Amino acid sequence: MKNIIEYITCVCLAFVFAHYLYGRGGVLIATVMLIAAFGSLMLDVYCRKKISVELKGGRLGYFSKGDKATIELTVSKTTRLMTPFIEIIISASDNLELAEDERKIRLALVNRRSETVSKSLTAVGCGGGHIEVSKVLLCDYLGFMRLELPVGTERLEVGILPDIVDIVPDRELLRSAVDTESDDDDEEKEAAATSYIFNGTAGYEHRQYIPGDPLKKVNWKLSSKRGELLVRLDEQLVSSSRVFLLDISPQGFGFVPRDRIIQSCFAVALSMMRSGYECELYFYDGEPCHLKLTPQDDPQHLQTLMSRAMAVPEGTERIPPEVFSDGRGATVFTDERAPAFFHAAASLVPENAVCFITYSLAAPLTGNMWGVDDEMEFHKL
Repeated sequence: MKNIIEYITCVCLAFVFAHYLYGRGGVLIATVMLIAAFGSLMLDVYCRKKISVELKGGRLGYFSKGDKATIELTVSKTTRLMTPFIEIIISASDNLELAEDERKIRLALVNRRSETVSKSLTAVGCGGGHIEVSKVLLCDYLGFMRLELPVGTERLEVGILPDIVDIVPDRELLRSAVDTESDDDDEEKEAAATSYIFNGTAGYEHRQYIPGDPLKKVNWKLSSKRGELLVRLDEQLVSSSRVFLLDISPQGFGFVPRDRIIQSCFAVALSMMRSGYECELYFYDGEPCHLKLTPQDDPQHLQTLMSRAMAVPEGTERIPPEVFSDGRGATVFTDERAPAFFHAAASLVPENAVCFITYSLAAPLTGNMWGVDDEMEFHKL
């Protein structure tokens, strides 16, 4: 609006100049200004369908937290005429760090048919992320009009890998997570099963050693016979299967809670697998995903799959019915803060049959709630 007022003022001054000082010169100046304005607007309209924008990610796909990735934005034209100013606005998910001054690109194609601009992003939180062109505007040279160009729905999807870390869960937490579906009142039996995570127990079945397993679990006699390290499995653990649900709230509480929850879920599931448990894992990665994990599964494969974890869209069922089928319990990792979600989930199973692990909650909203901090340590709420 300011540009238009200034332009009209200049045209009026040209006519004043023509009337009082030099008629032909003033009219010529006013005419040139009118033609320039008309030409600038017409160039905007003409070039609107002659310009295309393509976003490329190179080898962008999966990368770790702290890594940098480069995206390339190519602007092309199909006309020999120079283009108006092209303003492009890039948006990225909050777990991809893109400086505010890097989000806007402004250029004009004069002699060249295309131009490529590179931007650098940094991964700051695990889980699914995306980069897209949110808006493309054509701005005429006099600043009168800004035409918005149609933007395609294509965007770059990326997966940011959770770190592989060794954790030592709190004993009470482990019992909450492992024994949610158990009706066994024998405390000694539960304690013995639980202590396996930390110390290992004598057993009847074995699996190959995985880096990070306690050396106390290694059956040295059998390993020497077979020529490979083998780890003892307890009978009860061999037949155990535990259920984990990773829930990321559609409300969006920021990348930090989401990162901690994905990281803690991955770490606990990996710890269970390394300790001989079979696990079931539910999460959303663009569509509902259900994994059945065994101690023999590759941790890096699970890491890759969980790098795509994202929030469940509004209106989509957050807790699949099969999670609590047959009244079994589960451990729910969530960044949710609304009490209604926790009460609704707890109401689906018998009392204390569900264990919640959250981030940044100071007080429990229902029974059997745990918190995880930035150091990946768990504490009872």
